[in-house]
Amino acid sequence: MERGSRPGAFSRGWRRWQAATLCLSLIMVVLAGLWLHTRLEEAGVASAAMSLRGRTIAVDAGHGGIDPGAIGVDGSAEDPLVLAVSLRLARMLESAGATVLLTRGADEPTTGTTTQGPSHRTKLNLRRRVELINAASADVVVSVHANSFSNPSEHGAQTFYTARFASSRDLADLVQRQLARLTGETRRKISDHIDHYVLNHTDMPGVTVEIGFLSNPREARLLGDPAYQQRVAYAIYAGLAQWFARLPATATEPSSPRPRTALSR
Repeated sequence: MERGSRPGAFSRGWRRWQAATLCLSLIMVVLAGLWLHTRLEEAGVASAAMSLRGRTIAVDAGHGGIDPGAIGVDGSAEDPLVLAVSLRLARMLESAGATVLLTRGADEPTTGTTTQGPSHRTKLNLRRRVELINAASADVVVSVHANSFSNPSEHGAQTFYTARFASSRDLADLVQRQLARLTGETRRKISDHIDHYVLNHTDMPGVTVEIGFLSNPREARLLGDPAYQQRVAYAIYAGLAQWFARLPATATEPSSPRPRTALSR
C-alpha cells in the first residue's frame, strides 16, 4: 500500500453516507405516510359528507347586536369573527345538501320593543334563538364562540358539550380532532364544563366550539385571517360529516336531561 493512503477514512465516510441515506429514506417514508394519512382522511370526510344531505343543522354565531362578546388584545370583537366562521360553515353544509338555520346574520334582529337594559335584551335574543332552533326541529346545533382569558399565553380551539344528549360527546370529540388536525394550533381536549344558554335549552344534541383565544396576540391575528377562518369552518364541517355518518338511530333521544340553568353568557 502506498504511503499516505487512508482506507479507514474511506470506510468512515462510506458509513456516514449510508447513515445519511438511511436517515433521508426514513424521513421520506414518514412524509409519505403523513401524505397518505391526509389523503385518506380527506377521502373519509368526502365520503362522510354524503350523510349531511337532508339534515337540518342550526349554526349559532355567538353574541351579536348590542353584545359584541369578547374583545381581543388587538381590539377585534368576537361578534364579527364568529359570524364569519359560521357563514363559511353554513355554505359548506349547504353545498353538501344540508338545510342550515342561521340564528343570526350580519345584524342581530331586534327582539321586540323593550325598555329593559342590555342584559334583558340579550336574554330575549337568546330565547328567540332557542325558539327558532326548536321550532325547526334541527338535527343538531353548533354554537360558535371565541374565548378570552386573563393569561395571554392561553390558546387553542376547544369543543364543549353537555351530557343532556349522549351523542353530543361523540360530536365534540370528532370536531376537536379535526380542529387539531387542520389548524395545528390546539392540544386542548373536549369538555362538558360549560353553561351556555343555547345548549341548555335546545331539544337536540349540540356543541359549542370556542375557536380560539382573542386574548392571545398570535391567535387573535389568526382568527382575523380569512384563510384560517376557512380552516376552522372546515374542521367543524368535517366533524359534523363524520358524526352524521356514524349517527345511531337513537342519537336524538336525550340521555338524562339536566335541570335547565340560568343564562351564563
